[in-house]
Amino acid sequence: MAQEYGGDVLRFLYGNPAGRLLLKYVAAAPWFSKCRAVSQRSGRSKKRIAPFVDTYGIDLTDGGYGSGWAVDDFASFNDFFTRKRDYEDYFADLARAGRLAGPGELPAVADASLSVCPIREGLRVAVKETTYSLEELTGGPVSDRYEGGHCLLFRLGLTDYHRYLFPDRGKVLARRDLPGALHTVRPISEEYRVYSRNKRRVTVLDTEQFGELTMIEVGAMLVGHIVDHPLPDDRFEAFTEKGYFEFGGSTIVLLTGPELEIDDRFRSAGAEDNEVHVRMGEPIGRNKH
Repeated sequence: MAQEYGGDVLRFLYGNPAGRLLLKYVAAAPWFSKCRAVSQRSGRSKKRIAPFVDTYGIDLTDGGYGSGWAVDDFASFNDFFTRKRDYEDYFADLARAGRLAGPGELPAVADASLSVCPIREGLRVAVKETTYSLEELTGGPVSDRYEGGHCLLFRLGLTDYHRYLFPDRGKVLARRDLPGALHTVRPISEEYRVYSRNKRRVTVLDTEQFGELTMIEVGAMLVGHIVDHPLPDDRFEAFTEKGYFEFGGSTIVLLTGPELEIDDRFRSAGAEDNEVHVRMGEPIGRNKH
């Protein structure tokens, strides 16, 4: 099993008074993440790739789906971390394995550990030990249509592929960027209410099969940059790439309405505060109608 990246450092930052002071003024500050990003883009950083792959057990065959990668393919550490799939090959292989979402099925928007939380009356959602209002998560007013729906949390670990896709065809209704800190999204930071305090990008989507969805990219420690691709006419296609995260762990929050039925294995795991690892494009729910 691959070891946890930076576990001892995180325990110091969040569990020690001196560490929390360093956390407040340095480690969780966006400027620190940006400084780290500069070094990750340099050609000299390429030498870090092979040891990182070995230490954290990163599968450059991409699980046997698509063409995968080789260490020599990358010009820098950032180039490696933001590596891009050959989507045609990847989705073709996923379909051959019977694991690609079909019509009426909601696909996972990223490789991630997925947890599912119901959206309760009053547009509130309980994530682990913390309860958020949807207005806190999105930084603005939220339609009542989400009541009775689900809040899907895709937590991208350091070893996951760090790009994400649109779950359906449609158009963008609204978008906003919310500045904030960059706490880790691991459980150690729960008391910091990270999903309402961290830097976020919020996009409201009008989709053909699932109606209105809200997708929130959440920055995390050492993730100073959330890169969404431009959409000249605000329209998008299903299974096309929405964007990517630069170095670090990250989370995508997807808010759905009650017309979407989430698969039992995810709902039952969520009821026990557990996560289930998913691959981009796999079905995780379906339209009830």
